[in-house]
Amino acid sequence: MLLELLRTVHSAGVHSLSELARQLNVSEALIRSMMDELARMGYLDLLNSGSPLPGVAECGIRCNGCPIASTCRVGGSGHAWVLTEAGQRIVQENAS
Repeated sequence: MLLELLRTVHSAGVHSLSELARQLNVSEALIRSMMDELARMGYLDLLNSGSPLPGVAECGIRCNGCPIASTCRVGGSGHAWVLTEAGQRIVQENAS
């Protein structure tokens, strides 16, 4: 299930927790738990538009010029996650 979540996050577009839960047919609470576990394992990073905190990747793009600014939650109250190099590697190694 964790690999399936990584594949979904890796796919194009922006995914909300509710969308991920619906696609994987699980609860939003389980998605949150899996995202935390994938981050702990080093496969996901939480983006932050400001100064990075320990374990939080900085977006590096100013929202004003970003192509997904209207849907991104980094500058708002939500969270945005990205695959780390290790996450990208495991998705590619397990491509079906």
